[in-house]
Amino acid sequence: MKKYTLGVLIISCLCVAFPANAALLGQVNSAFQSVHGRIPTYLEWEYWANRVLNKEKTTYEALVGAMGYQKVNPTGAVLASISPVVVPGVATFIAERALYASPYNPNFLPDGMLVRNTSKADIFYIQDGKKSVVLPNILARWFGEAHFFKGDFVITVTDADLARYPLTTAVNPLYIGKVLQHPDGTQFYIDDKMRKRPMSAAVRTALKFPGKNLYPTTASHLTQFKTGPALTGSKQPGGMIIYDGGFHGGRIWRLEEASDGVITKRLYLGDYFYEAEYYPDESQRVQVSATELASYRRGANISKYPDGWVVSLNSQRYVFQDGKLRLIGSNELFNAFGYNSRYVLTAFSQFYSTAAHGQPIGAFKKIIAPNIKLVGTLKSSPSSAANLIKVRPDIRTLISTLNAIALPIYDREITVAENSFWIDWLYNGEAQSKDQLLAAMKKHAATKKFPVRTSRTAELSEDILQNKWFPYLFYFVHQKEPNDDDRDYWFDRINGSDRNTIEKLGGTLQWLKDTSGLTHK
Repeated sequence: MKKYTLGVLIISCLCVAFPANAALLGQVNSAFQSVHGRIPTYLEWEYWANRVLNKEKTTYEALVGAMGYQKVNPTGAVLASISPVVVPGVATFIAERALYASPYNPNFLPDGMLVRNTSKADIFYIQDGKKSVVLPNILARWFGEAHFFKGDFVITVTDADLARYPLTTAVNPLYIGKVLQHPDGTQFYIDDKMRKRPMSAAVRTALKFPGKNLYPTTASHLTQFKTGPALTGSKQPGGMIIYDGGFHGGRIWRLEEASDGVITKRLYLGDYFYEAEYYPDESQRVQVSATELASYRRGANISKYPDGWVVSLNSQRYVFQDGKLRLIGSNELFNAFGYNSRYVLTAFSQFYSTAAHGQPIGAFKKIIAPNIKLVGTLKSSPSSAANLIKVRPDIRTLISTLNAIALPIYDREITVAENSFWIDWLYNGEAQSKDQLLAAMKKHAATKKFPVRTSRTAELSEDILQNKWFPYLFYFVHQKEPNDDDRDYWFDRINGSDRNTIEKLGGTLQWLKDTSGLTHK
């Protein structure tokens, strides 16, 4: 983990280091509204919050007075928002719906973007074609601590464009791992299931949450989150960030609550991925011991950016959507979206360069990119299984996800030799389900001894040949499942001890296909 010298650090409304400023920070919005008759924009809020933190304004009266003075004597100190790109909207889709940036509306940006306009205070997260507001103090801390992303990452849109998005609850990924505080002082942790979970002061201390992971909010905002079970101090919850090793140079992990309820650790393969998930660099991670780290089940590494982030590969620009790369079909489209070219990311492309590709983006509002067409079959993730058509699809899937399957068993990346062995094991029919593969891997992890492959020339029992090897060999030869007539014919051959080895049975299946094209006589 790197540490950089940051500029002014925006701290939200409650901070142990600034107890006198905490209450005044919480009054910035009301003070601004009393002077201007509206809520401040994010940049305006950030400006006045800085002045409070720097102790330039220490009372509510002084704050209101300064705002009033600046209203009649503008100094230009408050930064202006970036002007939005104006592109005429359309009423309906005028090209194939799948080519648009959003399937919900031809005028919508891709999901996952942060947007604001020039006349409203709020910044919104776009998800499912709707806008969800984000607390200013959450954004302030993220921008203040991030090494790679700042406030100009947010896209500015026109008032008309922002109004197109229906407003949904203020429940979105930026809240994950954050502690929200009710006006009465009660604290709630937001987990990766987007549940608010009550947390006592004793539990907070036991979990060693950083003091700055605390964001005051309203009672009405908290009611928008579903309530989950109260946190205990026994284990870090899903959504929390942990690290092991030194503060500089250690590893950063995200904890997730899996479908079976087990807390799983996932390693970030790059610090850009970590910051792109809206985690402040220092205010939301807990150091853990090697013993505690080992207590969490290992999950797949994190090697992609979340929805809405733009990357460059092979001189082309793509936006991530649902874990897939969508090509941005032209410079005109890129500019119309309002993206900042500063945030077309190239860092750690070795990890996501093999990500699956979705449909390209070839249309937005009235813009239709030339020569961008729907693709008939979406590109799947390249893998060792790409050309292994002779085995069943579920086996090809196991091969393509082999490393991720192995992570929780070995609690490390498997070696090239191990990867090669397990691909060979699956391709040659030794394991014909995920459960069988897991059992073999667990035994290897415990004993350090690879299982021995079944001899192709040894005589096998009728039961093993009929129930394990015949289904595998039949699909391997014909790329389809056997029917009842196929089974009757070949089971008679096996029962008669005519074909009592893998080599004899498989060879005869292949010979019959090659000489007559038949699956049985």
